[in-house]
Amino acid sequence: MSKNSDVGYGKPPTETQFKKGQSGNPKGRPRKAASQRRIVEKVLGEKQRLAGQPKGARVLFTGLELVIMAVKQLAASGHNSATKLFLWLSEKFGTEETAGREIGFLVVPEVLTEEEWVEKYSPKDDLPEEE
Repeated sequence: MSKNSDVGYGKPPTETQFKKGQSGNPKGRPRKAASQRRIVEKVLGEKQRLAGQPKGARVLFTGLELVIMAVKQLAASGHNSATKLFLWLSEKFGTEETAGREIGFLVVPEVLTEEEWVEKYSPKDDLPEEE
């Protein structure tokens, strides 16, 4: 009974005390929940092979690179929202070489020979002369 006489405030029973070399919290603090930003960074940072590459090609792209390439393709095919997004990305993150320069796309609706082009788009009448 002399063992239990030491029990009191700040003196727990020896059976319930922490054992030497053993943590009082073996599982530790739970990990912080992954934020949406971390999830996006992880997914966009993963390297992937582009579909349709030849077997020997070992070129890997990050998810972010693939998204930007897709936006570029959509912008080139005439999607207005993709064009706006691509222009914004190029202004914000483009190199100094492209900064301040207007970027645009030329959409050619039909293929014409030189003669057809001149016939269709040259002025039909001479400009009136001033008197």
